[in-house]
Amino acid sequence: MISELITSEEIHNCLKTRDAALSGIADTSLLKKTFGLTKKELKKYPRAISIGVKLPDEIIDRIKEGPTLEYARLYRDANAKLDYLAEFLSERLKEKGFLALRIPASLRYDEKELAAIFPHKTAAILSGLGWIGKSALLISHELGPRVRFSTVLTNAPLDTDEPQMTSECNSCMICVKACPAQAIKGINWTFGDKREKIFDAYKCKAYLDIQKKRVGETICGICVSVCPYGKKKN
Repeated sequence: MISELITSEEIHNCLKTRDAALSGIADTSLLKKTFGLTKKELKKYPRAISIGVKLPDEIIDRIKEGPTLEYARLYRDANAKLDYLAEFLSERLKEKGFLALRIPASLRYDEKELAAIFPHKTAAILSGLGWIGKSALLISHELGPRVRFSTVLTNAPLDTDEPQMTSECNSCMICVKACPAQAIKGINWTFGDKREKIFDAYKCKAYLDIQKKRVGETICGICVSVCPYGKKKN
């Protein structure tokens, strides 16, 4: 099949018209780690398209002591919306003659390492949408952590965005103090850092397993709620 021209602007516009809050395009050749993909597989997809949907303030603001049932419903709805957007974009790319690999919004390939086949946060960082906060969340420039992501890998020759290499959390320790699992170490992230340097995923997972019994999802949301980035200014 002969590939048709598709532009980065077209990608951003078609996602925006379907209510994506954020989108960015990353150069995957910047990665040293392949995650759940082989080097050969990753080489097939030189671009990663990051897609973000906003989490509504009226629900996030009500998270005080732990996840609520309405946050659990929101989590499921956001994942479904992201999967729809990723599927839509994948089909659009394939129609143009390009390869496209959709990474679902919430999917792990390695329970032992608590890692994803291709982390959505990695795509978002490489496409300049934000940085990794002390909470190990993606902190977007526009929405803070009040956003969830999905990713589409492709070989379409798209223009890429400038990656984010450093944290902008600076001396803020709000999420560190608020974390009920004491999983956040209070260290600023820089590009290439391993997660365990800044965050204990196993402490977090133990707390989330308890919350799953309460609300049916392995979620918390406290660090999302308390982060000053993305909060409405009164």
